[in-house]
Amino acid sequence: MSMVSALARVQAMESMTAMTVTAYRHRRLSDRPLVVIPLTMAGETGAPLAAMVGASKRDATLLVVEQPRNRDQRFAFAAALGERVMDYINSFRQDRRGEGERSWYSDAPQLLVPNTGGIKALADLGRMCRFRSTTGPYAVADVVPEFGMWLTFLVERAEQEGTCLLLPVTGMLTEHWATGQSTLEDQNLASLMAWISPPPGTDVAQAMADAESPDICPPAGPTTSPQFDNRDLAPAIKRFDAAHTAGDPVALAAAQAELRELIAEQIQPTWRMMWDAISLLRSVPEAPRAAARFGRDCAAFTSYSDYRDAGGLPQRKKDTAIGAARRLDRLEQALVEFEFDMAFDDPFVLADRRSAGEAFAGTVVAADPGRVVTKASTRRVLRPLVTIRTDDPVRLAADTELASPHMPAGHKAKIVSVLPDDDSTLVTVEITGGMGRALVPKPGSVPVLDHYIAYLPDPGWRPAAEFPASDSTPWTHHSPAQAPDADATEAKNAAAEGWGHDD
Repeated sequence: MSMVSALARVQAMESMTAMTVTAYRHRRLSDRPLVVIPLTMAGETGAPLAAMVGASKRDATLLVVEQPRNRDQRFAFAAALGERVMDYINSFRQDRRGEGERSWYSDAPQLLVPNTGGIKALADLGRMCRFRSTTGPYAVADVVPEFGMWLTFLVERAEQEGTCLLLPVTGMLTEHWATGQSTLEDQNLASLMAWISPPPGTDVAQAMADAESPDICPPAGPTTSPQFDNRDLAPAIKRFDAAHTAGDPVALAAAQAELRELIAEQIQPTWRMMWDAISLLRSVPEAPRAAARFGRDCAAFTSYSDYRDAGGLPQRKKDTAIGAARRLDRLEQALVEFEFDMAFDDPFVLADRRSAGEAFAGTVVAADPGRVVTKASTRRVLRPLVTIRTDDPVRLAADTELASPHMPAGHKAKIVSVLPDDDSTLVTVEITGGMGRALVPKPGSVPVLDHYIAYLPDPGWRPAAEFPASDSTPWTHHSPAQAPDADATEAKNAAAEGWGHDD
């Protein structure tokens, strides 16, 4: 945690008010997101209990599994939820722009869940559904495997920083507000909202106390409160089982209604809180570079849509060694680019990076705007030198490529030297881009004396990492799952697996 982040949390604790830590919202928020609140049964891995889903506050659909241990009911639940989610996803597969390989959908779906646990629940659901067969003794509805594959795509996309196809609302809130509680407590949506926007007439302390009471603010999932499970849920499921065994339609209907009412009481407060949080997030202006990241999301959505239209196979259960390396490379690059975008757009985030020595800002104390150097090819190029005095700690090495939010687009520089000067630091940088092709820089393209300017490391473009071919994997990273017919065998075996017992 940086000094600025720690200070914001201390100030929040002293003032008992959430502190703003960014000037912008760095995630795209769709005009019509699909809110999904999954609940799972405690102690039953991957066994769904219920879900509330809808694209508006008044358009809520509650789906309940009366007996989460019953396989048929679980897959009926998956089919019903899958139909709703796939209808939403397919509504974005209409307006396509461009031609050929450079065409893509102009918009993309966005699923919002309460917290990171909700993403994990959807990941489990996708893993359980995507290999299921629609024929044979363990047949499921046609929508189930398709739903599972799309869920897996969304979950994998959510692993990359800066994407917005599947997001936890708690994560979006904590990117913009700092509270006086721990990061683990920030995963509690009710507690987080108590800090940011307590109910009218209630202070933060009372709102937090209410948030910690499962009777006033039931958990946002994916698991329910143990108190609720023991006191209400378990007896209600037993009454449902007894009515189902006895074959009493009246008692069965009453038991089903009781279960729906109990679960609705648990999930509806979170539903209202989710839409309140969305309204809060809409009030925060979107960061300038969020649009470009959303464009990449649209491209990824289009690519996977085309893959599914072409009959693409389900995702692997486990990556191969090379596949895992490629995934790690993508995630690392996405993280670096997202952190750069945030700092470039947002002065608050830039100040955070400056406090950690990962960026600097100061006043120009010396400048040589007409400096020209001769390259090895005997070509003369313009390379001005600028020296900046800064009071920030600077932990950047020579030759670090830099960009500045205070200069025109295309401005590039690199560090020449970093020298201490009493209580300050003198950083000399060489301007390398954004000045035009002549030997005289364009007006405004080179910082001038007494100009206040900030710089941060520029990740820039890098070529895709190269990895060995699959048949060149060392034996230390080889497994039977990499055999040529592994995918077909895995899909065949998965059809016979019980829900939650496929390891």
